[in-house]
Amino acid sequence: MKRKGVLEAALLTAAITAVLLLVTWQLASTPVSPDVRQLRSDVEFLSGELDALQARFARIEARNAVLERESDVLRQANRMLREQESIRQADFNRLQSELDFFRRLAGTGGAQEGLDIYHVELRPTGSSRVFQFVVTLTQNIRRASVISGDVVIEVEGVRDDRPVILGWTDLGDSHEAAPAFRFKYFQQLEGYLTLPEDFGPTRLVLTLDADDRRAPVQRGYDWSALLETEAAPSID
Repeated sequence: MKRKGVLEAALLTAAITAVLLLVTWQLASTPVSPDVRQLRSDVEFLSGELDALQARFARIEARNAVLERESDVLRQANRMLREQESIRQADFNRLQSELDFFRRLAGTGGAQEGLDIYHVELRPTGSSRVFQFVVTLTQNIRRASVISGDVVIEVEGVRDDRPVILGWTDLGDSHEAAPAFRFKYFQQLEGYLTLPEDFGPTRLVLTLDADDRRAPVQRGYDWSALLETEAAPSID
């Protein structure tokens, strides 16, 4: 609507200007006759109309400038609201995650888990074959005893169209020992996995083998889901 008003005013202004030029040319090229007075009257009338249209055009431009500034303000306010909402949602998700974490430690969520895998992340690096893993282990706070053991990391996948399972010796640094844990309430383990060039990963499998002879804890995670989300749920 704003552009339509500006276009109409511009067209009317151009039309009246053309008529004025035509009438002025006629006055200059036509011998003096009784019609001169009428032509001069027409010129004065059209000049007045032209001034009115120019004034209207100026008002429309000013109004459009104000509306454009108001639109800019509304767009900026809307963008700020979306950004603030995203921040609030991120804070809420973080607090909810922390609450779930402490509920698990305290055993107030209904379940009384002992040793378990709470959180798993898989992060890409500068190399397409190297990935960083971050694993958070927990133990119910009511157990209140130090627990230790080994973390067995395996990656299931395909090589030469055949299913293959790679262990730490195939994936880790030969100079680093396999991951191990020792904690009372929780512990975070980090490291890197290097995949062979001809290997396509499909699943990450973690097994917690505690030293106190309790049953091992095993969890499996879809490889693609780990890369797409900050924390993937276990599929076991």
